[in-house]
Amino acid sequence: MDCSARERIINPPVIADVIREQARRYPDRVALTFEGKSYTFSEMNERSNRAAQALLGLGIGPGDRIAWVARNVATFWHALFAATKIGAVMTPINWRLAPPEIAAILADSQAKIFVAEQMFLDALNAVEGFAPPRTFVLESGGANCFDRLIDGSEAIEPDYKPKHDDVVVQLYTSGTTGLPKGVLLTNRCYHAVGEAGLKRGVIIPRSDDESILHSLPHFHVAGVNFGIMGMSRAMPVIQHRQFDPAAIVKEAQGATPLTSFLVPAMIMMIVEAAKAMKLPLSAFSCVSYGAAPMPEPLLDAAIKMFPNARFLQFYGMTETTGGATVLDPEDHEKGKKQRVSAGTPLPGSHIKICDPATGSELPQGATGEIVIRNGFIMKGYWNRPGATAEAIRDGWYWSGDAGHFDENGFLYVVDRIKDMIISGGENIYPAEIENVLAAHPGVLEAAVIGVPDEKWGEVVKAFVVKRAGASLTSDEIIDYLRPNIAGFKLPKTVAFLDALPRNPSGKILKTSLRKM
Repeated sequence: MDCSARERIINPPVIADVIREQARRYPDRVALTFEGKSYTFSEMNERSNRAAQALLGLGIGPGDRIAWVARNVATFWHALFAATKIGAVMTPINWRLAPPEIAAILADSQAKIFVAEQMFLDALNAVEGFAPPRTFVLESGGANCFDRLIDGSEAIEPDYKPKHDDVVVQLYTSGTTGLPKGVLLTNRCYHAVGEAGLKRGVIIPRSDDESILHSLPHFHVAGVNFGIMGMSRAMPVIQHRQFDPAAIVKEAQGATPLTSFLVPAMIMMIVEAAKAMKLPLSAFSCVSYGAAPMPEPLLDAAIKMFPNARFLQFYGMTETTGGATVLDPEDHEKGKKQRVSAGTPLPGSHIKICDPATGSELPQGATGEIVIRNGFIMKGYWNRPGATAEAIRDGWYWSGDAGHFDENGFLYVVDRIKDMIISGGENIYPAEIENVLAAHPGVLEAAVIGVPDEKWGEVVKAFVVKRAGASLTSDEIIDYLRPNIAGFKLPKTVAFLDALPRNPSGKILKTSLRKM
């Protein structure tokens, strides 16, 4: 590791001071590159000041929400730092949702202004009853262009003094079930998770020129976190407008060492694209992943395709500012039992396994609900006191994930509690079956759900996506599983799909599969 790279890392108490301090220390160092244009830390700080003055001129103040519906444009970062400088709250909304869903979240956010790409506004304006707040368009150049408004404002530092408990972002949960809830993450959350990461030694650049390759959407907790993490480390952030596996493979052909955060589905697509393009992925210095389980066969394929990369898994959720446990690079080595675990708790993160029905703590090895306490748990859900009280009890966050600890303190995330199948009184966790299916050479990906059954209550159904050129039948899938899992866990039926439905975080939408 380059010592000077380590010295550039900062973790100030408030996010606004990340850009201020790095602009003071490294004014001419590149902070952000987007579609051919680069911004130094000095330019980032200056433009965030212009954006802050523009927002103040619009009457935006502490606690006001700025709704945002756009792909990953550079202006998001200018607006985010501007908002933190005046105590306002950035509220990026999932642009992949249907227009009525976006309109409902926008209404829930009670945003004072709305900033969006024109392509999303056209669809939203067709929604019956859509009544947005004052709206600005990105990259349009017209009278209501948000970028033009920023450019025409003065680069003056705001007078506001950010507070530790100011909400920085309001991120809406992925909504695999029910309506998304607005998760409130504060300066305190980001400072605490940043401190835990530094103590654990995560994402420490190994060279002066190591850069962040950023393609996760800004409405995702890791999409916000990884950009802030890069800038707090004075690592140039190479921002892609959206995830494109072929574009990422091409980006990796340069000499710049790359660090990226990806969900397993993205890793799978990059691996397949690199194979198809016959191009190497040796430029990657570090590959972090999370948000969904990584099947061991995919992990093996990824390690082979990213030969110079350290692999790092983060387990957490939006409600814990993305942090809870980490699986370190050395724990990914072939033959180590813990390589399929979620790792061990971050410093300051306390985790226990509880019976979801009684709330009592379970012994080591028993499977139950993962319950977390740390300094980076959300402030709460926006305007949902009941949901907040249900999720956070006596300072502990009840995750809804099922898991267990092994004898060495490694956490294994088994599944979502709600996805557990109860068949004839036996508990079946779909992930167990999915992991076995992932090793089949003809299976690209698979998902398992429970379906109602008069005799057994529920029975297992598997959905399988075949690899190109593979010829598989339902009987062949069941015969493959038979020697590897208990008989009561075997699927009664197998359906073949072209692709599995996923939310933007890469998580499989089992609600959609159940509707099928």
